[in-house]
Amino acid sequence: MKSKLEIEAIIQQLETHIADDFEAQDLDFKQWNDKSIEENIKKMIRYAVCMANGGGGSVVFGVADKVTGLSNVLLGVPFNVNVQALQQRIQDHTVPPILPLFDEILYVNGAIRILIMHIIPGNAYYTTLDGDSTVRQGKECLPFEYLK
Repeated sequence: MKSKLEIEAIIQQLETHIADDFEAQDLDFKQWNDKSIEENIKKMIRYAVCMANGGGGSVVFGVADKVTGLSNVLLGVPFNVNVQALQQRIQDHTVPPILPLFDEILYVNGAIRILIMHIIPGNAYYTTLDGDSTVRQGKECLPFEYLK
């Protein structure tokens, strides 16, 4: 799992590098879909399960991962998205319950908000409430069955 300071240092390098270059077993970058909060929450739940099954890690939301230049990369997460509500939804929709930790980074004089979801590794096999399960392998979340 990356610290907030490590992630801030990586984000500064996105002026000349793409975020995908920094993705790893314990780090992923995801763009926020402004059209559907529910779609974003489902994505967070899937990535919480994936990271938990893969040994823990951090997912940075609000960052485009295939472009360079901070003005292109830093897309942000709306300020009306409540972190406590996200934590509760993720906890309520994972088995056993996963309680992510969140950090927030503000850019452009506080106008752009980036959320970092940290998943602490556990000793269980995690699924969504629907029974779906993935595991982090390198830069990908693969169906758990794929590894059997």
